Amino acid sequence: MPSPQLASIVLGTSDFAPGARLLVEKSTTLGGQPVLFRAFRPGARLGGGPLALAVSVGWLETDAGAAHSDFADLQRQTQTKAGRLAIAKDWAIAFVTGGKLKVKSTVVSPPVSLGDGGSRLALAVSTNLGTLRMAIGFVEMDKGFDVVVIAGGLNQKLAAGDIGRAVSTLRQHLRGAFTVASTLAPAIVGTPQQGQPLTVDEGAWNGAPSGFTYVWSRCDVTGNACTPIEGASANSYVPGVADSGMTIRVAVTGANEVSTQQVTSPQSLPVP
Repeated sequence: MPSPQLASIVLGTSDFAPGARLLVEKSTTLGGQPVLFRAFRPGARLGGGPLALAVSVGWLETDAGAAHSDFADLQRQTQTKAGRLAIAKDWAIAFVTGGKLKVKSTVVSPPVSLGDGGSRLALAVSTNLGTLRMAIGFVEMDKGFDVVVIAGGLNQKLAAGDIGRAVSTLRQHLRGAFTVASTLAPAIVGTPQQGQPLTVDEGAWNGAPSGFTYVWSRCDVTGNACTPIEGASANSYVPGVADSGMTIRVAVTGANEVSTQQVTSPQSLPVP
């Protein structure tokens, strides 16, 4: 199943108070995976104090295992002082320095958990024009994860909770992007005959389900009064003598780490 759109898992102007402006949007790859980079000058607030800059970067991976592994590598980097300084250089300082602003020193706090796959780092960057306070948030869910960087103005403090709100918003985007939903009902493929296999077309789904499970049932000629068929849980089923005069339906459940949904096919023609 296709993955969600990258644009659905990163911050957008509508996530900020009125006045936000999108400065840069760039699609690229990192480690072979698609990445979307957005930089904003909010001009107003992210629920707290005024921000000078916000950067949101989102990844989509081919499977949840790969996403968890890459995100775990990023989180492990936050556990050492050298790793935190490297992250600050890669994800924060480079976005706001240049021109007359020169970095003199950087202090990065140990990571703080924000729960449910999220964490943050706080930075104080000493420059020739004053102190720049920044925060970096990390969040992941299923096959996607995000890094968000926010910065206040020179010699201004970030409002308490700003990075937490950013991570919470990104978590909502990820949850919405990976919420499984059927957009085209499954169907039974094949002509019902004793001894002839029927297979499932799972239909179309949003939310990138990681896999499907199946429950086949025999029903009356109207497709009602259905009874699950014992042991029939594969993506195909071979009708037998017990199905004679009955119709067949199959319930397909799409699932990933975020949600599940079960949808039942229309009934087949009666089995002769």
